[in-house]
Amino acid sequence: MKDLGKTQKDYAVYLPAISSFYVKQLDKITTRDKENSRCPEGFELGNEGLDFLQDQDTYFHYPWGLYSAGHAQLKLDKADADEPMIQNRDRSKTVILGDSGGFQVATGVIKMDWENCTDPEDPARLELCEKILRYLEKTADWSMILDVPSVAAIPPLNKRTGLTDFQTCIDVTQLNIDYFLKNRVKGATKFMNILSGNDEATSDRWYEGIKHFSDPNFVEEAYGDRDLTLEGFAMAGNNKSNMYLALKRILDLRKDGLLEGKGWIHFLGTGKLNWACYLTAIQRMLRKHDSPEIVLSFDAASPFVNTAYGSTYSYNFFSPKRFGYFMDNAIDSQDLKGSDMPMPFAHSPIMERLTAGDICCMAEGDLDRNGKAKAKESTSWDTNSYMYYMAHSVYNHLTAVQEANRLADVEKFRANVHYTDWIKDKKSKNTNEFSPYVPYSVVYFDTFVQDLLDPACEDPYALLKKWKPFLDEISFGKLDQEIDLNSEFFGEEEETEVVLDEYTNFEEVMGEDFSV
Repeated sequence: MKDLGKTQKDYAVYLPAISSFYVKQLDKITTRDKENSRCPEGFELGNEGLDFLQDQDTYFHYPWGLYSAGHAQLKLDKADADEPMIQNRDRSKTVILGDSGGFQVATGVIKMDWENCTDPEDPARLELCEKILRYLEKTADWSMILDVPSVAAIPPLNKRTGLTDFQTCIDVTQLNIDYFLKNRVKGATKFMNILSGNDEATSDRWYEGIKHFSDPNFVEEAYGDRDLTLEGFAMAGNNKSNMYLALKRILDLRKDGLLEGKGWIHFLGTGKLNWACYLTAIQRMLRKHDSPEIVLSFDAASPFVNTAYGSTYSYNFFSPKRFGYFMDNAIDSQDLKGSDMPMPFAHSPIMERLTAGDICCMAEGDLDRNGKAKAKESTSWDTNSYMYYMAHSVYNHLTAVQEANRLADVEKFRANVHYTDWIKDKKSKNTNEFSPYVPYSVVYFDTFVQDLLDPACEDPYALLKKWKPFLDEISFGKLDQEIDLNSEFFGEEEETEVVLDEYTNFEEVMGEDFSV
């Protein structure tokens, strides 16, 4: 067994955004439908070995993950049976961060009465808060408060919510936090305050509107118990993708005394390998100067969503141009049914155990789970095939993150460069290259945050503003942009990073043409 927890070191933690499809189907092919579900000959541990949260009898182990209440089984009396991978894990050895499902609220997957949502006594909103709060307390070690994302007030989501004012998103979020603080069970789970915003102005407004819930002095005065204070933060909106905004928020947290004693800062939907290294650099400085045990983390659902669309991770690459994952169409051919050819991409402990016939197990005329005969042009996969590719891709993504950090650390030690060496060259980024393996921005950024987050820095805000052009260059996405809900992918073609797990319906994507 490959234990990726042991090779994590002091890097920022990548959290696989584990899909509910994976969790529920794993239970089916290992317990409920075990007799009817196939298991490859090479799987000596059975399909049970796909549960990577376990540290024994699994093909690889990784003890961290994110799971969203947005697609979970919120009926607590059914959650244990439907989500055993999450609910029955060894909590002394694993950490699950619970996403509250705020984006599902904004997209309408989780219903909210928008006409009355600003009413403190709105029964629909209070009922939703209660349901999400209790699920997170049951399920997660760390959780996010239930926010109304700032994107709910901009196109195209404002057409669904009817919201026209950004302030309403703040107002409803404040009401939800108030409910959580008044009704949380202390010690059941630790909560993160969400820092959102679409641009610098709205990011500032959001921060000022919710920061006091992270201040133990305010919470003690307002709620009578400082132990109810929110224990961490989650970067959302453009705070998660624009480095200037992210660092400004961190400087504000320090200035307001809100980093002291905090345990976690999470960046939602951020899967880029460069950012894995940037966040490691920030984490190390915050541990050195502010909170010795603080964790920075980031999540992406790429391993799951790419599989749903018939793609897979083939290999990772590391070059001075960029770090990335190469993804392409997965192997899917009815002609390979029964083949004993070894699967490629055998660098993972999943694919090294499989044959092409283990993946491509169905052909024309075979019956799917609904008793419908396979057409000649349809997929050769069944449910298990999706599961095997998902597990393979999770492993691939994890190893990519760790390898990127290892390479970055070597180059930081070896190279004698500084962010002040950076040259803004619109025609060619080759101007700044110096390493055969690592993009220049990774090492430059490390030296930058060492200066910026050193308490001895006389005016960190001025330094931040001066080097905004460099920070803009390493950011992704655009400020105050409309969201394309039909786009599943962020980044360039070869480096596809999917971040839509929290609102992707896997069964809808895959359709009914697959069987257990």
